[in-house]
Amino acid sequence: MAATVTSEPQTSAVPGSRESSLARDVGDAGLVPSIPSLFTSEPPIRDALATDSSQVQDDTVDECMPFLTGYGHDECNAHGIPPLLRDRHAKFLQKQLGKLPSMFKSADPSRPWIFYWCLAGLSLLGEDVAEYRSRLIETVRPMQNETGGFAGGFGQTSHLATTYAAVLSLALVGGEEAYELVDRRSMWKWLSSLKQPDGGFQMAVGGEEDVR
Repeated sequence: MAATVTSEPQTSAVPGSRESSLARDVGDAGLVPSIPSLFTSEPPIRDALATDSSQVQDDTVDECMPFLTGYGHDECNAHGIPPLLRDRHAKFLQKQLGKLPSMFKSADPSRPWIFYWCLAGLSLLGEDVAEYRSRLIETVRPMQNETGGFAGGFGQTSHLATTYAAVLSLALVGGEEAYELVDRRSMWKWLSSLKQPDGGFQMAVGGEEDVR
């Protein structure tokens, strides 16, 4: 849907806030930014309890807010949206598909998600991800368990979420070899073992049910 353009933008932002300042700036140009106000202002509800994690969240919001409001970019389009730097995004995603630094050890059970996020991003940017086919196949092959499904890492238990990400990644790179890697018979048996009487599915055998 195209952004609405008006000469007198309406805003309920508090005077002096970042949101009202942005609305005023673009108002002078007779345009309204396409980014919803929800993402250009601080969270409307705050917990009075301060913790290490809440402080990290606040710091993250403060770091991201200038970019969401348009002030963190040198130029924006007619709707207040910064241009998509395709080449830089592509290089970043390609780098994440290489050797990762030691700090990623704690994310080992999430490796299929890293594959999927990067491959999906590159695909959306118009990059050819088929070149990653051989590397992906050899990486996820040991993650598939004989009892069905894919684990997050080598020697781990099959998990429904990482199986989802692994299969999507294989579908993105495409090719018979990638499709044939999935043991569909054992996958079917494993999925059947996860299904519960109430219709839900456990994420792993004996694990929690999850809306994913």
